[in-house]
Order: sequence, then structure tokens, then C-alpha cells
Amino acid sequence: MLVALFAPAHMVAAATKVPKKAYSVTAILPGNQVDKQLNYWQLHLSPKQVQSLQLQVANIGREAITVRVQANNGTTDANPQIIYSQSASTIYPKPATSFASMVIGEREQAVTLAPGAVKILTFRIRAPADHFSGMILGGLYATADVTTTATQVRQIVAYQRSVVLQGKDINQVRPKIQFGAAKPVAEAGRFVLYLATRNTAPMYAYALTNKLTIYRQDTGKRVVHTSGTDGKIAPHSRFNWQFLIPKLAAGSYEMRLVIAGNNVARRTVIRHFTIEPVQVQAVSDYRPTGRRNFGVVLLLIVLIGVFMVVSWVLIYQRGRRHGQQLRKKTK
Repeated sequence: MLVALFAPAHMVAAATKVPKKAYSVTAILPGNQVDKQLNYWQLHLSPKQVQSLQLQVANIGREAITVRVQANNGTTDANPQIIYSQSASTIYPKPATSFASMVIGEREQAVTLAPGAVKILTFRIRAPADHFSGMILGGLYATADVTTTATQVRQIVAYQRSVVLQGKDINQVRPKIQFGAAKPVAEAGRFVLYLATRNTAPMYAYALTNKLTIYRQDTGKRVVHTSGTDGKIAPHSRFNWQFLIPKLAAGSYEMRLVIAGNNVARRTVIRHFTIEPVQVQAVSDYRPTGRRNFGVVLLLIVLIGVFMVVSWVLIYQRGRRHGQQLRKKTK
């Protein structure tokens, strides 16, 4: 059986406890749903079969709200986790059948709901002409702007529901994860190590664990050791696996990454990379915007304080001289 590890919902930004704007989504499961205990679609379709996917959208806030829903491919972010927020219609490699290519008609729908209103959005997909191997992974991705105050920062709430289309040999196919070069990048006052990663198979990888160790090549000293759990990689996807690492000195390094998963055999990936002096300097020179603003505010406070003290001294001296002049006149 295919392990049910696709999250039923993912909240990008939380609504307030008593929201003016809020909504919810519910997958309406069809009669041919493989596992009716799930909150997302798990389907086995015949060649060229047309299937409706219905998503119930409800306004549970006190104000009207506009919800946009996209039918997107399942892809992988840098953590790695499976996401459905990317609107690109192709997957890797391009000849592979994508979920987006199966959608009949528009891939995005929008609905505006009054408080308490409920609407069912329907997307239709057509299965490939021939039986396929493994799985085709996609999802319905809903977003809405729930900002209720005048601000430049927008509050967006998003939910996603997976669509897992099972192929003829779903239980025999395994992920094929390949790795490219490792590249260190100086970002926002820190180092980030990117490892080019791709899964060329029509099967997702799940329950991934990783242990990253970095050694300085000239001394062999271990300088970094981190670990992660519960990673997921979408089928037919490529991405840059991201590892946050502490500030390192310029020089050459060796990376050893040990990965394993429920359907991925344990393996060790070895890569070499170099950190340039200019990257070290970029990390050292970085100053967060907030700190710069704080420095400006602090300087203004000091200047205002100095101005007030000087003004008080001048007023005091002027008053003192005026008092002396009055005393002279009265003598």
C-alpha cells in the first residue's frame, strides 16, 4: 500500500482568533477514492478516464473574501518538502506526464464569498492515453488575502490538497535521487550550502533523514555537523537542497551527506567546495535592515537629547542674564 504521508492542509499564515477574513477548504472525495479515510485525493484511473475533483470553499469570517485555487504539479522546496504552490506546467524531465497537463480547461479559478457562504469548485482532469508507472502527483492550492488593516505587508492564508494518481505498478517503483554540485552562498549574514538534487523517477521519496558533516580539507578537522528528519521529495522534480551552515573561514572543504528514507536506501554523498575570501567578507559586512534603522533611531534620539540640553542651557543662561539686568536696574 502507498503510505499516506501527504499533508491534508498547509497553512502559510495563520488567521486571527476572531478573524474578520477567514476561510476553509474541504476535498469532496469521489466514489472511486482508493482510501476514503484520507483528506486528499488518491485515485487509480483508467487510460483517458475523465475525473472531476471537487473542492468545497467556505467563508468562515465576518467579511467577504476572494479565494483563488490553482491546479498545480507537486514539486519540491529547499527543505525538502512537497509543495503545490508553483504554477509551472512542466516537470523534470519534460517528457514526463505532469498533473498540470491533464487538467481540462483553466487551471485557476477564483470565487468571492459573502460571510457564511459555501461554494464548490470543480476541476476536471483526463488520464494519459496509456497506463503509466509509479504516480503522477499534483494538488489544488488555495490562497486568499486576509489583510484587514492599511499596511504594506499583506497577510496571505494558503491551503493545499494533494492529488495522488496511482499507476499500474505503484508498489514496485522507487525514487531515483541524483546529486549535482555543492555551492556555498553568502546570504543575509550567513552561509547557505546548496546541493543540486533531482528525482527522475515517477515516485516520491518520504521519511527522509539526513546527516551533514563538513571537514576542512587542509586539516581534516570537522567544522559542521547537522541533521534533519521527515524530508519528502516529489516525483520528477529537481531543486537545490538547502543547508544552513555557520560562518566558515575561506578555504576548501569536503561535504559528507548521509541520507536514508522509507523507500530510499542509505547512501553517502561526498562533494567538495570552496569558500572564497570575498564571501567571508560579505557575511561579516552584513547588517540587517532592522539594525540599521535602530542605529538611525538611536542617533536621532541622541541628537534630540543633545539639542534639548543645549536649548535648556541657553534658555537658562539667557534667563540668568535677564535677571541680572533687572537687579541692576532696581538698584
